[in-house]
Amino acid sequence: MSDDRPTSPLASRVRALADYFVGTDLLRLRIERETEEIELGRRRLHPDMVPPVPHDLNVAESAPLRLDPIKADLVGIFHLSRPAPTAGDLLEGDRELAYVEALGIRNPVRSRGSGRIATIAANDGAAVEYGQVLFEIDRG
Repeated sequence: MSDDRPTSPLASRVRALADYFVGTDLLRLRIERETEEIELGRRRLHPDMVPPVPHDLNVAESAPLRLDPIKADLVGIFHLSRPAPTAGDLLEGDRELAYVEALGIRNPVRSRGSGRIATIAANDGAAVEYGQVLFEIDRG
């Protein structure tokens, strides 16, 4: 299906960036300039979307991910702690990553140990449900 509508230069650039982004293993990409801001992101990478690794590269075998989901203990509004954690952050020990506000009370969401943040599955300021995955921590 082709779209013959005229596109703006910005729309063309965003489309090209999105096409490139889909072929990478990036979870989030943000570009800011004085007059424009573009942010692309995804929660998880589907295995079919991973670009093939060329055989001529010397890529070390990486350990498989051991993802530990951190879930909401109650219904409320999700807020990231400050400084805000990002995917890829290394956690040296137990750390408060966020909190869920319910009835005006801040209920901390902790990492429950060391690891690396693989995914932030909820948006800051979003309503969350009991048992909803908020973070995935790679314990590997």
